[in-house]
Amino acid sequence: MDVLLRPLSLGGAGLRGQIGTGLTPEAVMNFASAFGTLHAGRGVLLGIDTRPSSQMLRQAVIAALCGCGCRVIDGGVMHAGMMHVLIPRLGLDGGLLITGGHQAAGWNAIIPMDAEGAYYDDLRRGELFDLYHGKRFFEAGYDQVGTVEPLPERAERWYWEFVERSVDSSAIHRAGLTLIGDFCNGAGSSMAAKFASLFGIRLIAVNDSPGGSLPRDPEPRPRSESPIRAVIEPLGAAAGLVFNSDMSRMGILTDGGEPLSEEMTFPLAADYLLEKWGAGAVVVGNCCSSRTLDDVVRRRGGLLEKVKVGQAQVVAGMKRLDSSLGGEGSGAFTFGTLRGFDGFLMAALLLEMIAVRGQPLSMQLRNLSRYHIVKKTIPCRSSHGYALLRRLKGRFGDAKVSEIDGLRFDWEDGWLSLRLSSTEPVIRLISESKRKSTAQERAWQARSLLENRVGK
Repeated sequence: MDVLLRPLSLGGAGLRGQIGTGLTPEAVMNFASAFGTLHAGRGVLLGIDTRPSSQMLRQAVIAALCGCGCRVIDGGVMHAGMMHVLIPRLGLDGGLLITGGHQAAGWNAIIPMDAEGAYYDDLRRGELFDLYHGKRFFEAGYDQVGTVEPLPERAERWYWEFVERSVDSSAIHRAGLTLIGDFCNGAGSSMAAKFASLFGIRLIAVNDSPGGSLPRDPEPRPRSESPIRAVIEPLGAAAGLVFNSDMSRMGILTDGGEPLSEEMTFPLAADYLLEKWGAGAVVVGNCCSSRTLDDVVRRRGGLLEKVKVGQAQVVAGMKRLDSSLGGEGSGAFTFGTLRGFDGFLMAALLLEMIAVRGQPLSMQLRNLSRYHIVKKTIPCRSSHGYALLRRLKGRFGDAKVSEIDGLRFDWEDGWLSLRLSSTEPVIRLISESKRKSTAQERAWQARSLLENRVGK
């Protein structure tokens, strides 16, 4: 098998890589200088997560941005949602978030955002990457060097006011719910108590020490959720929530302690919001999310638009279609006017859903279709990955084929997706079906076909 590590990559999530071997201070300064060139002389927000490397990268980014004449608002440790809200609220021209998000310890990333607090679209990202590769950076003169300012004290209040306005906070208060939250020692840890106070809930927080070490796999999947499943029922919790390190993804455990697939987070929210909004709403999802979402949108009379995988692609699709609801099967969704993904806002909506409907989460799940899903990764050199996928296009002749992002094969009872990852040197394989054995068989067949050809 041909495995080529890619310790540094550019994609929809900006610049991402392994600390030391890829994401070095030099690479970070070049990326920040490219961003600073696009925003030269204007105000930008800088936030970081709690990973030990983030403070080192922060210093490099500040130096590069000041060298481009930017006015840097240094927000310190901030979760993704706070960045999305505060960039437009402060009237800034953009922002950079230093965060590893869902990736393992040793990894980090620099994620650019525009004046709306949204991820860069394809055109703006292309400009940024051209500057980065060409190293054509604006260099401020001695009298143009940028400044560094702290985040205004009122900024945090603005953020919480936005979250509170976005949901039915009165209903949540009246319900008096108990919630268990695992914050992965990440950027949302220090704000957990404020969240509980704002909505009048009893919050039992675990892994809420923002000390930098990751206590578990930060990706919110059932394996990350399982450690708290045993305490859900004894503590009378309405739900358990598991976040990644920058609060942009959320996994859910029911009141009965069942760890749900990350694929269920978005359909649960969509089912509630579409019931609340009525028929005709446009929903944006990616082409690799569970059919549970398709079923929910169809049943509630909505319109589902599928885009490429990636939070940036979802947000771009929402802007293009003027949609108020978008998300992915990674445990992320956004709604209303927010053009980004915020774990606290997602948690607040889940609490509203339980409070307003007056039904436990385990009972509400009965209204949603459930499928068996298999997710695998196959190491692959990206230089020939696209050609490899093309050769597999006709191997499942009885399926309908889509090429929105890689290859997707659809059957009446399920689907199979094969696509190159934008963040890792792998092909991502997802197989879903009504029957577990069918999902596994298709995944095995596709994996065998790929592994037999990867080294060729």
